[in-house]
Amino acid sequence: MVDDSIVGLEVLREIARISTSPLNLDEILGQTIEIIKNKMRIDACSIYLMEQSYSGEVRLKLKATSGLPPSAATHIYLEPGRGVTGWVAQNKTALALSEAMQDPRFVYFPEIEEEKFPSMLSVPLVDHDQCIGVINVHTLDRRQFTLTEVSILETLSAQITGCIRNALEYQKSQALLGEQTLLYTINTAVQETPKLDHRIWILMTGITFGGAGGFNRAILFLLDDKTGHLVGHMGLGPDSAEEAGRIWRELSEDWEFTLTRLLENPHWERFRDTRLNQYARSLKFPLSSGNVLSETALNKRPYIVHDTSNDDLVPADLAEALGSPSFATVPLMPHREVLGVLLVDNLYNHAPITDSNLQLVGRLATHLGWVIENSRLVNKLLESNRELLSTKEQLIQSEKLAALGELSAEVAHEIKNPLVSVGGFARRLRDRIGDLKDQENGTMPPLSDLRGLYRYASIIVNETERLERLLQDILLYSKAEELEVEPCRFNELVCEVIDFFEVGIEERNIDLKKSFMDPDVEFYIDKKKIKQVIMNLLFNAIESMPHDGHLTVSTYRGHRVGQTEGDKDSLTLCIEDTGGGIPPELFENIFNPFFTTKETGTGLGLSISRRIIEEHGGTLHVNNNINKGVTVYVYLPLQKLGNYNKT
Repeated sequence: MVDDSIVGLEVLREIARISTSPLNLDEILGQTIEIIKNKMRIDACSIYLMEQSYSGEVRLKLKATSGLPPSAATHIYLEPGRGVTGWVAQNKTALALSEAMQDPRFVYFPEIEEEKFPSMLSVPLVDHDQCIGVINVHTLDRRQFTLTEVSILETLSAQITGCIRNALEYQKSQALLGEQTLLYTINTAVQETPKLDHRIWILMTGITFGGAGGFNRAILFLLDDKTGHLVGHMGLGPDSAEEAGRIWRELSEDWEFTLTRLLENPHWERFRDTRLNQYARSLKFPLSSGNVLSETALNKRPYIVHDTSNDDLVPADLAEALGSPSFATVPLMPHREVLGVLLVDNLYNHAPITDSNLQLVGRLATHLGWVIENSRLVNKLLESNRELLSTKEQLIQSEKLAALGELSAEVAHEIKNPLVSVGGFARRLRDRIGDLKDQENGTMPPLSDLRGLYRYASIIVNETERLERLLQDILLYSKAEELEVEPCRFNELVCEVIDFFEVGIEERNIDLKKSFMDPDVEFYIDKKKIKQVIMNLLFNAIESMPHDGHLTVSTYRGHRVGQTEGDKDSLTLCIEDTGGGIPPELFENIFNPFFTTKETGTGLGLSISRRIIEEHGGTLHVNNNINKGVTVYVYLPLQKLGNYNKT
């Protein structure tokens, strides 16, 4: 008992020293195991810690061991409640067994070679009533553990638990800091390049870089929706152990700086010539159950393959080509749909694949999925934009052809009638002249015959002039000419046009009222074209009043009468008649080419007038007052010479 007490004090003293030392988790676990093993005279010791798997499951993982095969610490997991260790964790109660393998709770792991150790003592690591792990000790000889030994190990467990908890928290914070720094560095680099393959290379570099994801190699498979295959897209990593060793030696400096420098490599495309990339691009697997890649995509979860050669989900050709004893696969799933699968391994350093580094790869894979999805969406938008532009050009061309066809039909219709008249009367004139020639006897033809000939000739002349006007209006409508601007006093120009219609106004007994701005305004316009506009508008107003009526022509600064000086950067011409207005069913067509309500009109006057005004930067507006009349407003900006004809 005295000896046991002395041992207990020595163990506690050593554990107290560890608790006050700035050691990382692996060092704490390693030294704790050696103290227990040496002071308590046992043959093997191991420590399991609780951790959360990639899929969210909580389980015990063998983190450190002494006296057991070193390979055992790579992939031994236990669910709480399974085996002796799981039972101790679940019940938070120590358990001493002299015949461990005879206990019904015992679970045999060939990797640990537990058949060598008949006796074991298992003690939970409890922190605030929560089990965070288990300490196991084993002996080669059958042994009845004393209450003092159990008490020593329980006391040691209580002492070391806080130290382990702090080391775990520090480890998590350091891992989180490193992960955030990595993601920031990678995200910054990704945003600086528009090329999809460059972005993929950056993210896969983050996965394979020693200070980041830490995997030796990575292969990206993308899902081809058309063929239903997972197709190799990119492979990144060394082609040989020698190359891997050289790269690790070159990248032995501070990883953050080195990663930034590596991502700025202007020769990043050289990876395309590597054997791994060429091999990766030759791979193709059907998206059906039976291989680990399709299972990863279909089940939308990662897989860790611990023994490549003996795993039924690994195709023999893939296992042989990879040459790696273990690897992991992670789905690329930015949302609910899987875009592909990422395969990673550690062929050259044989480092174990753990849930912790697989979680980081999962986050990078998600980021990689976003990059690929965004790129595809951008490409779809660009393609849609190209299709829209193409469709737009086709519509414009179709509209041009339709407008040309409509114009041709209207022109043919307008020309047909006068040509029929011209042709008919020309033939009559020819026949009549032939008759007179046959009757020639040296005397003058009868006056009635000459009058008939004169009437025929007059009709031909009138119809010809009508055709000339039509052709002139068509040319004006279809041909956009550069404005020939000159200074013009606007009131004088309006009066000049009114004087032209003076006789027609008097013959129709129209009451004309004029109200002009004072003083007159001189500004730059195409005088010839604006004069044509005013003539068209006055002609329409006069034609709407065959007998009697009132015609008001006014000009003023601004868009309305009585504007302040600051708003008078334009002028208005207003022409108001009392011709009864335009029927509503016809009014909406007044600006359409060849639309007219007059027998002799071409239907192009208002269309041409509006275009001329718009060429001057102004607008033409028509107010239709049913049963009263029409008011036309012409708004013209007071522009300077340099403002015209700008492109």
